[in-house]
Amino acid sequence: MNGLQKPHVVVVPFAGLGHFIPFLDLARLLASNGLAVSYVTTPGNVSFLEGYLVQSINDGVDIRLVSLPTPDVEGLQGRERNDLVPLESRGLIFQMAEKLQHPFSTWMEEQFHRQTATPPVCIVYDIFMGWAIDTAQKFNVASVLFNTCGAFAISLMQSISSSIFQNTLEKDGEDSLVVSFNLLRPLRLSKHEVCPVFVNPDLSNSIQLFVYQCFQKIGKGSGILINTFYELEPFYVQHLKNLTARSVWAIGPVHSQNLFGGVGNINTQGKMVGVNEQELVCWLDSKSPRSVVYVSFGSQTALSEEQTHALARGLEASKQPFVWAIKMYPKKEPLSSDSKIDLNSTNLPEGFLERTKERGLIIRGWAPQLVILSHLSVGAFISHCGWNSAIESISLGVPILSWPMFGDQHLNSKLFAELGVGIQFCEHTDGIPNEERVNEAVTMVLIGDKRQEMRERVEKLKEMATDAIKEQGTSAADLTAFVSDMYKLNSRPKKHKREAEPSFMNPSSE
Repeated sequence: MNGLQKPHVVVVPFAGLGHFIPFLDLARLLASNGLAVSYVTTPGNVSFLEGYLVQSINDGVDIRLVSLPTPDVEGLQGRERNDLVPLESRGLIFQMAEKLQHPFSTWMEEQFHRQTATPPVCIVYDIFMGWAIDTAQKFNVASVLFNTCGAFAISLMQSISSSIFQNTLEKDGEDSLVVSFNLLRPLRLSKHEVCPVFVNPDLSNSIQLFVYQCFQKIGKGSGILINTFYELEPFYVQHLKNLTARSVWAIGPVHSQNLFGGVGNINTQGKMVGVNEQELVCWLDSKSPRSVVYVSFGSQTALSEEQTHALARGLEASKQPFVWAIKMYPKKEPLSSDSKIDLNSTNLPEGFLERTKERGLIIRGWAPQLVILSHLSVGAFISHCGWNSAIESISLGVPILSWPMFGDQHLNSKLFAELGVGIQFCEHTDGIPNEERVNEAVTMVLIGDKRQEMRERVEKLKEMATDAIKEQGTSAADLTAFVSDMYKLNSRPKKHKREAEPSFMNPSSE
Protein backbone atom coordinates (compact mmCIF):
# COMPACT_ATOMS: atom_id res chain seq x y z
CA MET A 1 0.00 0.00 0.00
CA ASN A 2 1.25 3.52 -0.76
CA GLY A 3 0.08 7.09 -0.50
CA LEU A 4 -1.47 7.00 -3.98
CA GLN A 5 -4.08 4.42 -2.98
CA LYS A 6 -7.40 5.44 -1.53
CA PRO A 7 -7.53 5.41 2.27
CA HIS A 8 -9.64 2.47 3.44
CA VAL A 9 -12.27 3.36 6.03
CA VAL A 10 -14.49 0.78 7.75
CA VAL A 11 -17.95 1.80 8.98
CA VAL A 12 -19.55 -0.26 11.75
CA PRO A 13 -23.24 0.57 12.35
CA PHE A 14 -25.65 -0.71 14.98
CA ALA A 15 -28.30 -2.98 13.45
CA GLY A 16 -31.20 -0.55 13.64
CA LEU A 17 -32.82 1.32 10.76
CA GLY A 18 -32.19 4.66 12.43
CA HIS A 19 -28.48 3.75 12.39
CA PHE A 20 -28.17 1.67 9.21
CA ILE A 21 -29.58 4.35 6.92
CA PRO A 22 -27.44 7.33 8.01
CA PHE A 23 -24.40 5.04 7.95
CA LEU A 24 -25.28 4.12 4.36
CA ASP A 25 -25.58 7.80 3.49
CA LEU A 26 -22.24 8.40 5.21
CA ALA A 27 -20.62 5.55 3.28
CA ARG A 28 -21.83 7.00 -0.02
CA LEU A 29 -20.65 10.46 0.99
CA LEU A 30 -17.16 9.28 1.96
CA ALA A 31 -16.77 7.03 -1.08
CA SER A 32 -17.90 9.86 -3.36
CA ASN A 33 -15.11 11.98 -1.91
CA GLY A 34 -12.20 9.68 -2.58
CA LEU A 35 -12.25 7.03 0.15
CA ALA A 36 -12.64 3.26 -0.09
CA VAL A 37 -15.39 2.22 2.30
CA SER A 38 -16.22 -1.16 3.84
CA TYR A 39 -19.68 -1.38 5.41
CA VAL A 40 -19.89 -4.05 8.13
CA THR A 41 -23.07 -6.08 8.54
CA THR A 42 -24.31 -9.66 9.00
CA PRO A 43 -25.73 -12.11 6.42
CA GLY A 44 -29.38 -11.42 7.24
CA ASN A 45 -29.02 -7.77 6.20
CA VAL A 46 -26.99 -8.10 3.02
CA SER A 47 -29.89 -8.11 0.53
CA PHE A 48 -31.56 -5.20 2.35
CA LEU A 49 -28.38 -3.12 2.21
CA GLU A 50 -27.66 -4.02 -1.40
CA GLY A 51 -30.99 -2.41 -2.30
CA TYR A 52 -29.76 0.86 -0.85
CA LEU A 53 -26.35 0.66 -2.47
CA VAL A 54 -27.30 -0.47 -5.97
CA GLN A 55 -27.28 3.05 -7.42
CA SER A 56 -23.98 3.90 -5.72
CA ILE A 57 -22.40 0.69 -7.01
CA ASN A 58 -23.69 1.44 -10.51
CA ASP A 59 -22.14 4.89 -10.22
CA GLY A 60 -18.77 3.28 -9.51
CA VAL A 61 -18.19 4.48 -5.96
CA ASP A 62 -15.91 2.26 -3.87
CA ILE A 63 -18.23 0.71 -1.28
CA ARG A 64 -18.14 -2.95 -0.34
CA LEU A 65 -20.31 -4.90 2.09
CA VAL A 66 -18.49 -6.97 4.71
CA SER A 67 -20.72 -9.77 5.97
CA LEU A 68 -19.52 -11.06 9.34
CA PRO A 69 -20.79 -14.38 10.77
CA THR A 70 -23.95 -13.79 12.81
CA PRO A 71 -23.22 -14.23 16.54
CA ASP A 72 -25.20 -16.90 18.35
CA VAL A 73 -27.92 -15.08 20.30
CA GLU A 74 -30.60 -17.28 21.81
CA GLY A 75 -34.04 -16.19 20.65
CA LEU A 76 -32.88 -14.04 17.74
CA GLN A 77 -33.38 -16.82 15.18
CA GLY A 78 -32.10 -15.06 12.09
CA ARG A 79 -33.62 -11.64 12.65
CA GLU A 80 -30.67 -9.29 12.52
CA ARG A 81 -32.24 -5.83 12.56
CA ASN A 82 -34.33 -4.06 15.19
CA ASP A 83 -37.42 -3.60 13.01
CA LEU A 84 -37.60 -7.36 12.43
CA VAL A 85 -38.05 -8.36 16.06
CA PRO A 86 -41.00 -7.63 18.37
CA LEU A 87 -40.56 -4.45 20.39
CA GLU A 88 -40.12 -6.30 23.67
CA SER A 89 -37.33 -8.47 22.22
CA ARG A 90 -35.04 -5.72 20.90
CA GLY A 91 -32.53 -6.31 23.67
CA LEU A 92 -31.43 -9.27 21.54
CA ILE A 93 -30.07 -6.83 18.93
CA PHE A 94 -27.87 -5.25 21.61
CA GLN A 95 -26.60 -8.71 22.51
CA MET A 96 -25.76 -9.33 18.87
CA ALA A 97 -24.00 -5.94 18.68
CA GLU A 98 -21.81 -6.76 21.66
CA LYS A 99 -20.89 -10.19 20.30
CA LEU A 100 -19.81 -8.83 16.92
CA GLN A 101 -16.51 -7.65 18.39
CA HIS A 102 -14.80 -11.03 18.01
CA PRO A 103 -15.72 -11.73 14.33
CA PHE A 104 -14.88 -8.11 13.47
CA SER A 105 -11.45 -8.40 15.09
CA THR A 106 -10.86 -11.59 13.11
CA TRP A 107 -11.75 -9.78 9.89
CA MET A 108 -9.43 -6.90 10.77
CA GLU A 109 -6.61 -9.38 11.36
CA GLU A 110 -7.12 -10.71 7.85
CA GLN A 111 -6.86 -7.22 6.37
CA PHE A 112 -3.36 -6.78 7.78
CA HIS A 113 -2.11 -10.24 6.77
CA ARG A 114 -3.66 -10.88 3.35
CA GLN A 115 -1.48 -9.61 0.54
CA THR A 116 -4.51 -8.70 -1.54
CA ALA A 117 -6.13 -6.66 1.23
CA THR A 118 -5.81 -2.91 1.82
CA PRO A 119 -5.62 -2.41 5.59
CA PRO A 120 -7.99 0.19 7.03
CA VAL A 121 -6.71 3.48 8.41
CA CYS A 122 -9.85 4.23 10.42
CA ILE A 123 -12.89 2.56 11.96
CA VAL A 124 -16.01 4.77 11.94
CA TYR A 125 -18.27 3.25 14.55
CA ASP A 126 -21.75 3.62 16.01
CA ILE A 127 -22.26 4.70 19.60
CA PHE A 128 -23.60 1.21 20.38
CA MET A 129 -20.51 -0.42 18.87
CA GLY A 130 -18.12 1.26 21.31
CA TRP A 131 -15.88 -1.81 21.47
CA ALA A 132 -14.55 -0.60 18.10
CA ILE A 133 -12.28 1.79 20.04
CA ASP A 134 -10.47 -1.18 21.61
CA THR A 135 -10.24 -2.96 18.25
CA ALA A 136 -8.84 0.19 16.63
CA GLN A 137 -6.19 0.48 19.33
CA LYS A 138 -5.26 -3.16 18.86
CA PHE A 139 -4.53 -2.56 15.15
CA ASN A 140 -3.12 0.96 15.52
CA VAL A 141 -5.80 2.64 13.45
CA ALA A 142 -7.98 5.65 14.20
CA SER A 143 -11.46 5.27 15.72
CA VAL A 144 -14.09 7.89 14.91
CA LEU A 145 -17.60 7.95 16.35
CA PHE A 146 -20.29 8.71 13.79
CA ASN A 147 -23.02 10.31 15.82
CA THR A 148 -26.47 9.71 14.35
CA CYS A 149 -28.12 12.31 16.57
CA GLY A 150 -27.48 16.05 16.80
CA ALA A 151 -24.79 18.07 18.58
CA PHE A 152 -27.23 19.29 21.25
CA ALA A 153 -28.26 15.75 22.23
CA ILE A 154 -24.82 14.17 22.08
CA SER A 155 -23.14 16.99 24.02
CA LEU A 156 -25.71 16.56 26.79
CA MET A 157 -25.25 12.78 26.76
CA GLN A 158 -21.49 13.25 26.95
CA SER A 159 -21.84 15.61 29.92
CA ILE A 160 -24.32 13.39 31.69
CA SER A 161 -22.08 10.34 31.27
CA SER A 162 -18.99 12.11 32.58
CA SER A 163 -17.84 13.16 36.01
CA ILE A 164 -18.95 16.71 35.17
CA PHE A 165 -22.51 15.47 35.53
CA GLN A 166 -21.99 14.58 39.18
CA ASN A 167 -20.92 18.14 40.00
CA THR A 168 -23.58 20.06 38.10
CA LEU A 169 -26.77 18.04 38.35
CA GLU A 170 -29.43 19.49 40.60
CA LYS A 171 -32.66 17.83 41.61
CA ASP A 172 -35.78 19.93 41.15
CA GLY A 173 -38.34 17.88 43.00
CA GLU A 174 -38.93 14.18 42.58
CA ASP A 175 -39.34 14.12 38.82
CA SER A 176 -37.11 16.91 37.48
CA LEU A 177 -33.42 17.53 36.96
CA VAL A 178 -31.62 20.79 36.27
CA VAL A 179 -28.51 20.46 34.11
CA SER A 180 -26.14 23.42 33.76
CA PHE A 181 -22.54 22.39 32.85
CA ASN A 182 -21.54 25.45 30.83
CA LEU A 183 -24.70 25.61 28.72
CA LEU A 184 -26.13 28.88 27.43
CA ARG A 185 -28.58 28.61 30.32
CA PRO A 186 -29.55 25.87 32.79
CA LEU A 187 -31.72 23.18 31.23
CA ARG A 188 -34.61 21.64 33.15
CA LEU A 189 -35.38 18.05 32.19
CA SER A 190 -38.01 15.67 33.48
CA LYS A 191 -36.49 12.35 34.47
CA HIS A 192 -38.36 10.58 31.69
CA GLU A 193 -36.57 12.86 29.20
CA VAL A 194 -33.20 11.44 30.23
CA CYS A 195 -32.06 7.93 29.28
CA PRO A 196 -32.96 5.71 32.29
CA VAL A 197 -29.44 4.32 32.40
CA PHE A 198 -28.27 7.75 33.68
CA VAL A 199 -31.07 8.34 36.19
CA ASN A 200 -31.43 4.99 37.90
CA PRO A 201 -29.26 2.41 36.13
CA ASP A 202 -29.65 -1.27 36.88
CA LEU A 203 -26.11 -2.34 36.07
CA SER A 204 -26.96 -5.94 36.94
CA ASN A 205 -29.02 -5.85 33.74
CA SER A 206 -26.64 -6.86 30.94
CA ILE A 207 -28.32 -4.61 28.35
CA GLN A 208 -28.35 -1.54 30.60
CA LEU A 209 -24.72 -2.20 31.50
CA PHE A 210 -23.82 -2.45 27.80
CA VAL A 211 -25.60 0.83 26.97
CA TYR A 212 -24.05 2.56 30.00
CA GLN A 213 -20.57 1.49 28.94
CA CYS A 214 -21.21 2.69 25.37
CA PHE A 215 -22.19 6.17 26.54
CA GLN A 216 -19.13 6.34 28.76
CA LYS A 217 -16.99 6.02 25.62
CA ILE A 218 -18.50 8.96 23.72
CA GLY A 219 -15.34 11.06 23.93
CA LYS A 220 -12.77 8.28 24.02
CA GLY A 221 -12.01 7.72 20.33
CA SER A 222 -9.93 9.76 17.91
CA GLY A 223 -12.73 12.14 16.87
CA ILE A 224 -16.43 12.55 16.15
CA LEU A 225 -18.34 12.83 12.88
CA ILE A 226 -21.81 14.27 13.37
CA ASN A 227 -24.89 14.39 11.17
CA THR A 228 -25.63 18.07 11.61
CA PHE A 229 -24.62 21.36 10.06
CA TYR A 230 -22.85 24.06 12.03
CA GLU A 231 -25.44 26.79 11.44
CA LEU A 232 -28.20 24.66 12.98
CA GLU A 233 -26.58 24.32 16.41
CA PRO A 234 -23.27 26.23 16.46
CA PHE A 235 -22.97 26.51 20.24
CA TYR A 236 -23.40 22.77 20.74
CA VAL A 237 -20.93 21.75 18.03
CA GLN A 238 -18.32 23.87 19.81
CA HIS A 239 -19.53 22.63 23.20
CA LEU A 240 -18.92 19.05 22.09
CA LYS A 241 -15.41 19.92 20.96
CA ASN A 242 -14.70 21.51 24.34
CA LEU A 243 -16.16 18.60 26.31
CA THR A 244 -14.29 15.87 24.45
CA ALA A 245 -11.08 17.69 23.43
CA ARG A 246 -11.48 15.85 20.12
CA SER A 247 -11.89 16.90 16.52
CA VAL A 248 -15.58 17.20 15.62
CA TRP A 249 -16.59 17.27 11.96
CA ALA A 250 -20.17 18.50 11.35
CA ILE A 251 -20.83 17.07 7.88
CA GLY A 252 -24.62 16.92 7.69
CA PRO A 253 -27.15 16.53 6.39
CA VAL A 254 -25.49 13.29 5.25
CA HIS A 255 -28.53 12.45 3.15
CA SER A 256 -28.08 15.75 1.34
CA GLN A 257 -26.98 14.08 -1.91
CA ASN A 258 -30.47 12.59 -2.06
CA LEU A 259 -32.36 15.46 -0.48
CA PHE A 260 -31.42 18.10 -2.99
CA GLY A 261 -31.37 15.94 -6.10
CA GLY A 262 -35.07 16.18 -6.90
CA VAL A 263 -37.89 13.71 -6.22
CA GLY A 264 -36.76 11.38 -8.98
CA ASN A 265 -33.43 10.81 -7.24
CA ILE A 266 -34.35 10.61 -3.58
CA ASN A 267 -36.17 7.31 -3.20
CA THR A 268 -33.24 5.00 -3.97
CA GLN A 269 -33.81 3.02 -0.78
CA GLY A 270 -34.01 -0.72 -0.32
CA LYS A 271 -37.29 -1.02 1.57
CA MET A 272 -40.52 -2.16 0.00
CA VAL A 273 -42.86 0.80 0.46
CA GLY A 274 -46.50 0.34 1.39
CA VAL A 275 -47.87 2.55 -1.40
CA ASN A 276 -47.46 3.02 -5.13
CA GLU A 277 -45.16 6.01 -5.38
CA GLN A 278 -46.72 7.38 -8.55
CA GLU A 279 -50.20 7.23 -7.03
CA LEU A 280 -48.87 8.89 -3.87
CA VAL A 281 -47.38 11.79 -5.83
CA CYS A 282 -50.61 12.18 -7.81
CA TRP A 283 -52.56 12.34 -4.54
CA LEU A 284 -50.18 14.98 -3.15
CA ASP A 285 -50.38 16.93 -6.41
CA SER A 286 -54.13 17.24 -5.88
CA LYS A 287 -53.69 19.15 -2.60
CA SER A 288 -53.00 22.83 -2.06
CA PRO A 289 -49.45 24.00 -1.25
CA ARG A 290 -48.46 23.49 2.40
CA SER A 291 -51.87 22.06 3.31
CA VAL A 292 -50.97 18.43 4.15
CA VAL A 293 -49.67 17.07 7.46
CA TYR A 294 -47.50 13.96 7.21
CA VAL A 295 -47.59 11.54 10.16
CA SER A 296 -44.90 8.96 10.93
CA PHE A 297 -43.18 7.69 14.08
CA GLY A 298 -40.13 5.92 12.72
CA SER A 299 -39.08 2.29 12.89
CA GLN A 300 -39.05 1.70 16.66
CA THR A 301 -42.37 3.08 17.86
CA ALA A 302 -45.66 1.20 17.88
CA LEU A 303 -48.68 3.19 19.03
CA SER A 304 -51.26 1.46 21.21
CA GLU A 305 -54.88 1.41 20.14
CA GLU A 306 -55.70 4.15 22.65
CA GLN A 307 -52.88 6.36 21.34
CA THR A 308 -53.83 5.69 17.72
CA HIS A 309 -57.47 6.57 18.37
CA ALA A 310 -56.60 9.80 20.19
CA LEU A 311 -54.28 10.92 17.39
CA ALA A 312 -56.84 9.98 14.75
CA ARG A 313 -59.58 11.99 16.46
CA GLY A 314 -57.29 15.02 16.59
CA LEU A 315 -56.43 14.71 12.90
CA GLU A 316 -60.09 14.32 12.00
CA ALA A 317 -61.05 17.39 14.05
CA SER A 318 -58.42 19.51 12.27
CA LYS A 319 -60.18 18.96 8.92
CA GLN A 320 -56.75 19.18 7.23
CA PRO A 321 -55.42 16.72 4.60
CA PHE A 322 -53.02 14.10 5.96
CA VAL A 323 -50.77 11.22 4.97
CA TRP A 324 -50.33 8.75 7.83
CA ALA A 325 -47.68 6.02 7.63
CA ILE A 326 -48.70 3.30 10.07
CA LYS A 327 -45.95 0.77 10.66
CA MET A 328 -46.73 -2.91 11.00
CA TYR A 329 -44.63 -4.87 13.47
CA PRO A 330 -43.88 -8.55 14.05
CA LYS A 331 -46.09 -10.41 16.47
CA LYS A 332 -44.79 -11.12 19.96
CA GLU A 333 -44.97 -14.87 19.39
CA PRO A 334 -43.56 -16.88 17.85
CA LEU A 335 -40.22 -15.11 17.33
CA SER A 336 -39.15 -16.84 14.17
CA SER A 337 -38.07 -15.82 10.71
CA ASP A 338 -41.55 -16.37 9.28
CA SER A 339 -43.59 -14.62 12.00
CA LYS A 340 -46.52 -12.71 10.57
CA ILE A 341 -47.02 -8.96 10.85
CA ASP A 342 -49.31 -7.88 13.70
CA LEU A 343 -52.15 -6.16 11.88
CA ASN A 344 -53.81 -5.34 15.21
CA SER A 345 -51.24 -2.55 15.61
CA THR A 346 -52.95 -0.63 12.79
CA ASN A 347 -56.45 -0.39 14.33
CA LEU A 348 -58.17 2.93 13.67
CA PRO A 349 -61.42 4.32 15.11
CA GLU A 350 -64.58 2.88 13.63
CA GLY A 351 -65.64 4.84 10.58
CA PHE A 352 -62.47 6.96 10.53
CA LEU A 353 -61.38 5.84 7.07
CA GLU A 354 -64.80 6.50 5.56
CA ARG A 355 -65.13 9.93 7.18
CA THR A 356 -61.67 11.07 6.04
CA LYS A 357 -61.42 9.31 2.68
CA GLU A 358 -61.48 12.57 0.69
CA ARG A 359 -58.57 14.14 2.56
CA GLY A 360 -56.68 11.29 4.23
CA LEU A 361 -54.22 8.73 2.89
CA ILE A 362 -53.18 5.79 5.08
CA ILE A 363 -49.95 3.96 4.20
CA ARG A 364 -49.68 0.60 5.96
CA GLY A 365 -45.97 -0.19 6.07
CA TRP A 366 -43.03 1.84 4.84
CA ALA A 367 -43.54 5.28 3.33
CA PRO A 368 -41.13 7.00 0.90
CA GLN A 369 -40.51 9.75 3.45
CA LEU A 370 -38.22 11.99 1.41
CA VAL A 371 -40.67 11.95 -1.48
CA ILE A 372 -43.43 13.08 0.87
CA LEU A 373 -41.47 15.73 2.79
CA SER A 374 -40.07 17.23 -0.42
CA HIS A 375 -43.52 17.70 -1.96
CA LEU A 376 -44.87 21.24 -2.14
CA SER A 377 -48.23 20.24 -0.63
CA VAL A 378 -46.73 19.09 2.68
CA GLY A 379 -46.73 21.79 5.36
CA ALA A 380 -46.17 19.94 8.65
CA PHE A 381 -44.70 16.68 9.97
CA ILE A 382 -46.10 14.89 13.04
CA SER A 383 -43.04 12.99 14.21
CA HIS A 384 -41.38 11.24 17.14
CA CYS A 385 -38.53 13.71 16.50
CA GLY A 386 -35.86 11.09 15.92
CA TRP A 387 -32.85 12.92 14.53
CA ASN A 388 -32.95 11.38 11.05
CA SER A 389 -36.56 12.40 10.51
CA ALA A 390 -36.11 15.78 12.15
CA ILE A 391 -33.11 16.86 10.09
CA GLU A 392 -34.79 15.61 6.92
CA SER A 393 -37.84 17.70 7.78
CA ILE A 394 -36.10 20.99 8.48
CA SER A 395 -33.70 20.45 5.54
CA LEU A 396 -36.77 20.34 3.31
CA GLY A 397 -38.49 23.29 4.96
CA VAL A 398 -41.22 21.41 6.87
CA PRO A 399 -42.06 22.39 10.50
CA ILE A 400 -42.28 19.59 13.07
CA LEU A 401 -45.14 18.70 15.41
CA SER A 402 -43.37 16.45 17.88
CA TRP A 403 -44.34 13.59 20.12
CA PRO A 404 -40.96 12.46 21.51
CA MET A 405 -40.88 8.95 22.94
CA PHE A 406 -37.40 8.06 24.24
CA GLY A 407 -33.66 8.43 23.74
CA ASP A 408 -32.54 11.70 22.16
CA GLN A 409 -36.04 12.52 20.90
CA HIS A 410 -37.00 14.73 23.87
CA LEU A 411 -33.80 16.74 23.44
CA ASN A 412 -34.37 17.10 19.70
CA SER A 413 -37.91 18.29 20.36
CA LYS A 414 -36.61 20.96 22.75
CA LEU A 415 -34.04 22.13 20.22
CA PHE A 416 -36.52 22.61 17.38
CA ALA A 417 -39.07 24.27 19.67
CA GLU A 418 -36.34 26.70 20.76
CA LEU A 419 -35.50 27.40 17.11
CA GLY A 420 -39.15 28.21 16.44
CA VAL A 421 -39.70 25.41 13.92
CA GLY A 422 -41.33 22.83 16.17
CA ILE A 423 -44.30 22.42 18.51
CA GLN A 424 -44.53 19.56 21.02
CA PHE A 425 -48.07 18.27 21.50
CA CYS A 426 -47.46 15.08 23.51
CA GLU A 427 -44.57 13.22 25.10
CA HIS A 428 -43.29 9.84 26.25
CA THR A 429 -43.90 6.31 25.03
CA ASP A 430 -46.95 5.95 27.28
CA GLY A 431 -48.40 9.39 26.57
CA ILE A 432 -51.94 9.78 25.26
CA PRO A 433 -52.40 12.76 22.93
CA ASN A 434 -55.09 15.28 23.79
CA GLU A 435 -57.16 15.39 20.62
CA GLU A 436 -57.86 19.11 21.08
CA ARG A 437 -54.12 19.74 21.38
CA VAL A 438 -53.49 17.73 18.19
CA ASN A 439 -56.17 19.73 16.37
CA GLU A 440 -54.74 23.00 17.70
CA ALA A 441 -51.15 22.16 16.73
CA VAL A 442 -52.04 21.04 13.20
CA THR A 443 -54.26 24.03 12.44
CA MET A 444 -51.77 26.45 14.02
CA VAL A 445 -49.00 25.39 11.64
CA LEU A 446 -51.08 24.84 8.48
CA ILE A 447 -53.64 27.65 8.60
CA GLY A 448 -53.25 29.49 11.91
CA ASP A 449 -51.40 32.52 13.28
CA LYS A 450 -48.06 30.66 13.63
CA ARG A 451 -48.04 29.57 10.00
CA GLN A 452 -46.11 32.43 8.42
CA GLU A 453 -43.60 32.82 11.24
CA MET A 454 -42.74 29.12 11.38
CA ARG A 455 -42.51 28.84 7.60
CA GLU A 456 -40.09 31.74 7.42
CA ARG A 457 -37.90 30.25 10.12
CA VAL A 458 -37.85 26.75 8.66
CA GLU A 459 -37.20 28.10 5.16
CA LYS A 460 -34.17 29.92 6.57
CA LEU A 461 -32.87 26.66 8.05
CA LYS A 462 -33.50 24.94 4.73
CA GLU A 463 -31.35 27.55 3.01
CA MET A 464 -28.62 27.08 5.62
CA ALA A 465 -28.68 23.30 5.13
CA THR A 466 -28.44 23.73 1.37
CA ASP A 467 -25.58 26.22 1.68
CA ALA A 468 -23.71 24.04 4.19
CA ILE A 469 -23.16 21.24 1.68
CA LYS A 470 -22.21 23.50 -1.21
CA GLU A 471 -18.58 24.12 -2.09
CA GLN A 472 -17.10 26.37 0.62
CA GLY A 473 -20.04 25.55 2.92
CA THR A 474 -19.37 24.54 6.51
CA SER A 475 -20.33 20.87 6.10
CA ALA A 476 -18.38 20.61 2.83
CA ALA A 477 -15.34 22.11 4.56
CA ASP A 478 -15.56 19.67 7.49
CA LEU A 479 -15.97 16.75 5.09
CA THR A 480 -12.90 17.88 3.14
CA ALA A 481 -10.96 18.18 6.41
CA PHE A 482 -11.94 14.64 7.47
CA VAL A 483 -11.01 13.14 4.09
CA SER A 484 -7.71 15.02 4.23
CA ASP A 485 -7.01 13.52 7.65
CA MET A 486 -7.69 10.06 6.26
CA TYR A 487 -5.10 10.66 3.54
CA LYS A 488 -2.61 11.79 6.18
CA LEU A 489 -3.20 8.57 8.12
CA ASN A 490 -2.87 6.64 4.87
CA SER A 491 0.64 7.98 4.35
CA ARG A 492 1.89 6.60 7.69
CA PRO A 493 3.83 3.33 7.72
CA LYS A 494 1.36 0.50 8.32
CA LYS A 495 2.04 -1.32 11.58
CA HIS A 496 -0.10 -4.07 12.96
CA LYS A 497 1.05 -3.60 16.53
CA ARG A 498 -0.19 -0.56 18.41
CA GLU A 499 2.43 2.11 19.15
CA ALA A 500 0.53 5.35 19.57
CA GLU A 501 -2.99 6.66 19.19
CA PRO A 502 -3.45 7.96 15.63
CA SER A 503 -4.29 11.63 16.01
CA PHE A 504 -5.72 14.45 13.96
CA MET A 505 -5.00 18.14 13.97
CA ASN A 506 -5.44 19.85 17.32
CA PRO A 507 -9.20 20.50 17.50
CA SER A 508 -8.56 23.78 19.28
CA SER A 509 -7.05 25.10 16.08
CA GLU A 510 -10.06 24.25 13.92
